[in-house]
Amino acid sequence: MSTRNHTEEKFSVALESIQSKRRIERVQEAANALLDRYATQDDPEERLKLTVELIRRNFTPKIAAVFGDLTLGVDDPDVSADARHEPPASSGGAPGQVVFHCEIHGSQGRSGSLTAFYTEPGSLGLTNTEWLAAMQLLAGITGLGVGGRATCPQ
Repeated sequence: MSTRNHTEEKFSVALESIQSKRRIERVQEAANALLDRYATQDDPEERLKLTVELIRRNFTPKIAAVFGDLTLGVDDPDVSADARHEPPASSGGAPGQVVFHCEIHGSQGRSGSLTAFYTEPGSLGLTNTEWLAAMQLLAGITGLGVGGRATCPQ
């Protein structure tokens, strides 16, 4: 390997690291914004609505959430079939599409799920792995926001 090739490789790795850091910072900003919005809202259902809207605007338009009697985001036929309390099919839908499914356990025995579909690079330029980690973070915040926890099998 020539010195030039080695230098180019190091530069490429450094550039990817910087870009990855910026993508992760955007995820952290979104999570902080969600927490800030939660601080102004005590109702678990309203908090879930805030989560769905934040995810729809920043991470993927293909999202559905079910919590008790509340159902959100099921106007998309690709999402609505998997929005109930069962995990989506392992095929993941369209080629290259990643599926996220997480159970939400709230207070007073209320439960539900959060299901979303993603195709890289999305609006934030996240890799599939980064997107799944971001969704787990947001689902965890959601679980706490509804007075319980989230259980994500990924």
